[in-house]
Amino acid sequence: MAGTFSVVAGDRTVVRRAACAVKLNGEWFASTGTPLPHPEPIALHWQAGPALATARLIPHEGGVVIECELNNPGEAPLTFNGWRPILIDGGGAALQVGDEPCALINGYQSWDYAGIHPLDEAITEGDRKPTAASWWTAAICDGEAMFVAQVLRASRFATVFRWHYHRDEHAGDSLPTDIPTFVAEQHGSPLSEPEQRSGLPQELRLEVAPQTGLVSDPILLLYGEDGTATLRKALAAAGHAAGARSFPTVPRGWCSWYHLGLAVTESDITRHAAFLAKRMPELARSSANGFRPVIQLDDGWMPRWQRWGDWVANEFFAAGLHALATRVHRHRLELGIWLAPFHVAADSKLAEAHADWLLKAGDGTPLVDPRLSRAYHILDPTHPQVQKFLDELFRGLRKDGFTYFKLDFLYGAAYEAGRHDPEVTGTQALRSGLKRIFDAVNPPGKPEQTFLLACGAPLMPVVGLVHGARTGGDVGIPQMEDGKATAPQLGFPLILSMARNQAARLFLDRSLFAVDVDVAMAAAPQLTPDEAQVMITVAALSGGIFMLGDDLETLPTDRLALLRNPNVLGLVGGPAAEPVHLFSAPEREAHDHWFASPQELPPLWVRRDPDGTTIAAVYNWSDAAKPYRLHFGEATGAGGTFTITDLWSTRRGGRALGVKTDTLRLTLPPHSVRLLKMKPAAAPARP
Repeated sequence: MAGTFSVVAGDRTVVRRAACAVKLNGEWFASTGTPLPHPEPIALHWQAGPALATARLIPHEGGVVIECELNNPGEAPLTFNGWRPILIDGGGAALQVGDEPCALINGYQSWDYAGIHPLDEAITEGDRKPTAASWWTAAICDGEAMFVAQVLRASRFATVFRWHYHRDEHAGDSLPTDIPTFVAEQHGSPLSEPEQRSGLPQELRLEVAPQTGLVSDPILLLYGEDGTATLRKALAAAGHAAGARSFPTVPRGWCSWYHLGLAVTESDITRHAAFLAKRMPELARSSANGFRPVIQLDDGWMPRWQRWGDWVANEFFAAGLHALATRVHRHRLELGIWLAPFHVAADSKLAEAHADWLLKAGDGTPLVDPRLSRAYHILDPTHPQVQKFLDELFRGLRKDGFTYFKLDFLYGAAYEAGRHDPEVTGTQALRSGLKRIFDAVNPPGKPEQTFLLACGAPLMPVVGLVHGARTGGDVGIPQMEDGKATAPQLGFPLILSMARNQAARLFLDRSLFAVDVDVAMAAAPQLTPDEAQVMITVAALSGGIFMLGDDLETLPTDRLALLRNPNVLGLVGGPAAEPVHLFSAPEREAHDHWFASPQELPPLWVRRDPDGTTIAAVYNWSDAAKPYRLHFGEATGAGGTFTITDLWSTRRGGRALGVKTDTLRLTLPPHSVRLLKMKPAAAPARP
């Protein structure tokens, strides 16, 4: 069919009769409407109203990259609203993956839900339909067959994939194999909604001047029959295309937020620096390449309460930030700091003095972030004075001695709003602001010695501009009474959410950035010892950043011992553990919020090291004790005889469980984990 394309993998037609489309002046123009000839053999070319559009299909990494281009050959400007680089919706078009596929749901930004859902809308529990959209990455899997659509670079647009599939809407007695609707859309960034949600993508209104044009962000289509290896391959390609950065080590240390919150003081930071240096040498020994653990000062150091934008130390840091850094450095530790660099409190001095620096709502007034209960405006990264402000702020903090920056609430800079440069999209604006910050603390041409962590961040747009990114919501809620910190709110439901997001997003680690699942804690009585072990294990096996969140000085001795366990700390910074049969345990309840507790999570997560050793974490996520038979073939990829060691033992090196063959029977209490090291046993010597 003219104006369409298909993708074939082996003897399977994975994509059939897909089209492309562009929206101009409020109207969609599909490639099937007025197709035109094109000299390139694998390209679609069509008339899009007064403009010309082309979609190029470029073989890449065993798949196909789609990149669309718009040209305005006329004499009048056009208004560009959005792209549909992939349009499967009627006319015999279809996506075919397998009989009962499941989909990876990826949220727009760090704190958003990520998980595995049935693709079929008929397979659900409760009244809500399953989520049928995913940002940046769409991964649909049926057993070993995996189809991935992955945006390779988020340079200008926010990419969302949506689909529709219901078995009862197909004729015939057998389960249908065609997914009749699958669309990739590139629009403006979403405006957040109350209740901690990202909203719908915003329509763009970009002027395309005569004799000019613009291009879409490229999307890779990849199919394989090797399970999640295809997803890893797609994300590695995205990281390469987007210029993903690496850092010589995965940071580890302590963060002030959860136990001290907004009541944090200078003495809290210095006492934890002393404690970490004297009482937790295991953390320093686990760090690679000579990099030192980090003491990270979180929110609360600016004028109280949360007067973001006025980035000066409050009266509880009377000696100043430079003096604080000097005191922390004396303990041979690095010092980190938290900022929401683009958010500005409505009652701040910055907002009062420089209203022209702020993003504007449709009525011309400063835009207020709808996500937060308190009024915060957003800096416009395209404004020259804002750029100068960011340069001076971060150069000054770097000069003060900070070498770790947690940059929070980054989604706000990507809002589509009135800005100094009207031709810049929200994604472009965010990236330009982050580039200023990165260059201020890591001057171009010099070795990168300062780690940047993105939080509350659109996931693909930050790639190449940060070293790490949060991949889930907060795992606790700090509490305060009369201006003093009290015990934080924690619980196993948030650990479940932490694990669910990590299961779905572990593939981002080292491909796009170092992941950050948030802190590990062992607080009593909020967590049982078993629950604390689960939380610490998820963090240690994440492959990414490992930060502690308790008030370490007040932690009971037995709980501190959990955080100090050298067997577990030795796992930090290694490859991420992957759930076995991840796509076989979809969430049947149609939740899509960080705080939704999953009902299904795979019990077995494994990490296979180059020396043949396997690290196996066997979890009991349920409220009741459960028996579990560990099949060595599932854990290691092959059966056989292994020496088994329990790593949660207090013995250095772990407690030997003996030599076992093929299987191991375990009994797990509720909310618990067994962390095992499996090493192939040496074959007996022949006589």
